[in-house]
Amino acid sequence: MNLIIASASYTGEVFTDSGLRFIQLTIPASGKNNAPVPLLVIPNKAGGETFDVFTQGCQILISGRIYPNRNDYKMYVVPTQPLQVVSKDLSLNQVNLAGGVGFIQEKKLEDLFAFSLMCKAPSQQLLGHSWQDSLGFRVESWGDDAKRLEALLYVGRQMALTGSIRYNTWTAQDGSQRGTYQVRVRASQYSVFGKNQPKVGEGQGEATVVKAATTVQKPPMQQDLAPCSVEEDSIPF
Repeated sequence: MNLIIASASYTGEVFTDSGLRFIQLTIPASGKNNAPVPLLVIPNKAGGETFDVFTQGCQILISGRIYPNRNDYKMYVVPTQPLQVVSKDLSLNQVNLAGGVGFIQEKKLEDLFAFSLMCKAPSQQLLGHSWQDSLGFRVESWGDDAKRLEALLYVGRQMALTGSIRYNTWTAQDGSQRGTYQVRVRASQYSVFGKNQPKVGEGQGEATVVKAATTVQKPPMQQDLAPCSVEEDSIPF
């Protein structure tokens, strides 16, 4: 599962070199260390027959599936319901994910637990995504939720969660601005499935978990902040 429902500002259209058209939306920033979240919407019948009715700066309610693209590091949305113009006072940013834990980040802060969730989703030929591919989402949890999830999760464990999508930015060595997407878990809004991880010495020790984690590729979810241009930039999680 890879669903989003959010209110976002319409910022225009983007055309690829091959002539494909996408709508640009921006979810307002949440938190002082986060930037507005850029999204690209793929036109389809579920979203409405035409996008030409929208004016610059209007607020749109978007409901659909999100796809982090591994090639250009942009975040795409495939609508599952018609796009609607709503009041600018509406604030909504909700992501629902379900899948298996791909890797667990080395702990850097005491109250932070970060990991990736690998989700299955319908194929999207425009993005080069097939049914066999998994979508990688960076996920972070804080405080009491971080402690609970640290005790519950291991590589391969299945889970479902509700969170909000965030976009963090930084300045690269060449002076350009870079960004990466993350999903922040909402308090207690998650469920895990399957057996708890056996303790060391009970058949599946800690060394086995570490080995499994190292074989999973981290999900590429970074993008350049230039309006219509994205440049790959590999950084640690």
